[in-house]
Amino acid sequence: MRNLDKYDIEWILREDLKRVLSTEIFYKYSRFDTALDKILCEQTLKFSNPSEFNDPFDGNECILKLNHDTKLVEKVIESNKTQTSREQRRKLKREIYSKTSYAPILRAERDKFKLSCFSGNYNEVLMWSYYADMHKGLCIGFDFPSKYDEKFLLCPVKYLSEIVPLDGSSDLIRTILYWITTKSIRWKYEDEIRAVSKTQTKEPIEFITYDKKYVKEIIFGCKVSPQKIEYAIKKLKKNGFDTKKIIFKRMIINENTFLLKDEKLMNTAHNSKLLGRR
Repeated sequence: MRNLDKYDIEWILREDLKRVLSTEIFYKYSRFDTALDKILCEQTLKFSNPSEFNDPFDGNECILKLNHDTKLVEKVIESNKTQTSREQRRKLKREIYSKTSYAPILRAERDKFKLSCFSGNYNEVLMWSYYADMHKGLCIGFDFPSKYDEKFLLCPVKYLSEIVPLDGSSDLIRTILYWITTKSIRWKYEDEIRAVSKTQTKEPIEFITYDKKYVKEIIFGCKVSPQKIEYAIKKLKKNGFDTKKIIFKRMIINENTFLLKDEKLMNTAHNSKLLGRR
């Protein structure tokens, strides 16, 4: 197996951009209260360091398998010049060169980024089970641009059946983007798209605000009661959302398969009567 070089990485990231541009809605699964109070009413998205995620391979340096590259080491160490002393940089170089390992410096670079997770799919049973409180939560559909001002960049996750080595010659930022958006094929059902942000703090979690105009769909889990649906829509209207411009749905069990399907709800704050089924 040959190593991925800088041209391969650039091609992969270009294809990632094409996929994001072809995705109309980005879906966020969440618990009911978190979705309604934090994500919607407070208009905030939670961004976390990949080391906080439930996949132990997320942000793990074993995914890169970089060959030793002196220029890359020097470039990364130089980028941290203002945050480290000369002796610290010398010590770090000795450690990296002696072990031919990028682990210390790669972790430092990785920790400069935080991620928020979305999906290209709103009707995946496992996603509702794992991330939306066992179907008692919400799924919010956003139509963010691929680059949202200076706040974040949207990148799809790549799912691999095996780890492919890199030759380490690619641009540092491109290498990091490839690294933090690569997962095992076992997670492919998530159809994940990640919002990538350059961190502003040293804390593992931070919150980024967005404009409510990007909220296009709100989908309730199949175990959310009509009363809670009505309560949620009323609260959104009270908090300044134009509920007539948002598509409201709820998921229901498809009695002929082990799948879910959605049914559309009236777009008013006082009526959750169904319009029909898809």
